[in-house]
Amino acid sequence: MADGDENETVGFASDLGRTIAFSDGVFAIAITLLVLSIDVPRGFDDKQLGDFVREEWPQFFAYFLSFAVIGRFWVSHHGNFAMLRAIDPRLVVVNLVYLAFVCLIPYPTDLLGGFNDSSVSVALYALVVGIASLLALMMVRYTRRKGLLVPAAAAQAAANERAMIVAPIVFLGSVPFAFVIPSWTPFLWLLLAVDGRLRN
Repeated sequence: MADGDENETVGFASDLGRTIAFSDGVFAIAITLLVLSIDVPRGFDDKQLGDFVREEWPQFFAYFLSFAVIGRFWVSHHGNFAMLRAIDPRLVVVNLVYLAFVCLIPYPTDLLGGFNDSSVSVALYALVVGIASLLALMMVRYTRRKGLLVPAAAAQAAANERAMIVAPIVFLGSVPFAFVIPSWTPFLWLLLAVDGRLRN
């Protein structure tokens, strides 16, 4: 390997640490913002407050659903980036686009909590999470094709890639259902998140 190539690889390797640190910060902010989607009433007595909490269960459902989604995104991102030996500029850009959609999740979460029976809010949530899932899959596939993985991680990355196909299919595939059975569509996502198949 030429000296220039070696220096370039070292530079990319150092950028990997910065990219992971930045990504972790974005995940932390996104998952913290979720709680802001839950309304806090003022001036209620005990009975009114109890009625409010019971009636606002969709907000809590949306919160825990998105917490599970972003949490699994982070776990998978952590594992996939731990297998890299270096990073290149194109992967940095794709990762930024991916994080942009992760940061966007609190917005459709807020809509879903307030309008859980709306086709628009359900479809938007499915679209945002589905695109994020697809971008995560693209990153793993790209790292394999470009040889950015440590040699021992190739088999694990291939297995991750196969598992990650499920989430974008389910979320993006559920968009049409959002216009037919919007109230029931989110339960499909919840099952996907809980049973461990949301590996993005």
